[in-house]
Amino acid sequence: MILARMLKRYRNPHAEIVIVEKEANLGGQYYGFDYNGHGYFDIGMHLYYESCIPQIDELFIDILPQEEWNFLENNQKDVAGVFFNGRLQQGTPYVDLRNYPRDQWTKYVAGLFSAIKNNGDKEYPAGANAYESLVLHFGQEIADDIFVPVFEKLYFTHARDLDNAAIHLTTVNRVALFDESVMTDLMKSDEIRARICYPDQMTLPSYRTSPQRGIYPKQYGMLRVIERLKSILKQEGVQFITSSVISELESENGMVNRATIKNNNGTTTSFTVSEIYWTAGLPSLAGALKIDNSDLVFEKKKTEDVYVNFLFDKKPDMGNLYHFFCFDKGYRSFRVTNFSNYCPRASENRGFPLTIEFWTQPDDPKTENEILQLAKKELYDFGVINDDYTVLFSKVEKKLGLGFPLPSVRNMENLRIIRKRIQERGIHNIISSGIFSEDDVFFIQDVLKDTYKKISAMPR
Repeated sequence: MILARMLKRYRNPHAEIVIVEKEANLGGQYYGFDYNGHGYFDIGMHLYYESCIPQIDELFIDILPQEEWNFLENNQKDVAGVFFNGRLQQGTPYVDLRNYPRDQWTKYVAGLFSAIKNNGDKEYPAGANAYESLVLHFGQEIADDIFVPVFEKLYFTHARDLDNAAIHLTTVNRVALFDESVMTDLMKSDEIRARICYPDQMTLPSYRTSPQRGIYPKQYGMLRVIERLKSILKQEGVQFITSSVISELESENGMVNRATIKNNNGTTTSFTVSEIYWTAGLPSLAGALKIDNSDLVFEKKKTEDVYVNFLFDKKPDMGNLYHFFCFDKGYRSFRVTNFSNYCPRASENRGFPLTIEFWTQPDDPKTENEILQLAKKELYDFGVINDDYTVLFSKVEKKLGLGFPLPSVRNMENLRIIRKRIQERGIHNIISSGIFSEDDVFFIQDVLKDTYKKISAMPR
């Protein structure tokens, strides 16, 4: 939807644009759940983090009047934590190693500074897996003792079987090793700051290289933003076809000239096109182009994504945290989000909303009540709730779309092969955008920057 605004503003204001959406509603993960009397829930954590490119960010910020946004700046931009070693860390989302036994802590410090001495700010070698990158970044000791178990908890596989991309999807690129007084000086080194975090995010000195902000509407719900964006696009002449997919793209002389759209009832419609902007993933684009990828087998994640939504009578005990990850084995929680901490109006007239992104395992109980009880027990273990809390409402939702990806070596290599096969078709009027359209594109700000770069490079 933002891409459509880009095209109208920066490429051709008179372009006739049709957005084809597989789901019944636009917005994907930004759409959310509406429980009527119990109100609305976002689908987990969704702040908009600026790209720091004004031509991109203004397309989002202009959706609502300035006074209707919460602008989260400096140390308030993203207050995150992690449950690690049986403790909910509120000072930093990076694993805190300061309280380890002295001999173990000394081993970690020595290994990390040896890695800095040997590798500095070297780029990771092409094709490095996550384990190789962790060793280069932190040293053998921290990689083996700390992050191999973390990745096994998240993905049920060793880090050597994960692509380097896995390091960038959660908070595993730094550790806490020193207190504030020591880190104030150490952070002047780029190589150290890339590996060791300041241990108190709320008092972090201003070492940031960009003025990036987090942005969220004052009135709770990204759904409001999506509905307003849809209204703006309609006013600009954009058309929408929902509950449908592009099943086939026909090309001639290096140009796609016709698209076939298939709706959920199996009815197809074909029409001419001048350009295609594909945001639905490389495998589906290859399928529409009839590129045979039957030789490529994708590995499936061993867990299933569900969203567990709660309303409590009191604010969850998470301090200032907007959200936290869970890195300890034995728990199903991936991330817990306390919406009221970055949108105070989220709790208006209904109680305090909280969502757990829950990764269930094949042998776990399947009924909604059993999942709710397991999720509630984990909140107890995290210290987020206790016996004094009353659940006002709860609901389990299945994942939307493909869920959180498994960034395995095989899966990422398959995407690179598919990307190459699409490029070898030599089609000039298709732009592929979206998650993993390129190796380093995953988060929304990276998606939008990549999309803007590609649109800007096209001839008008």
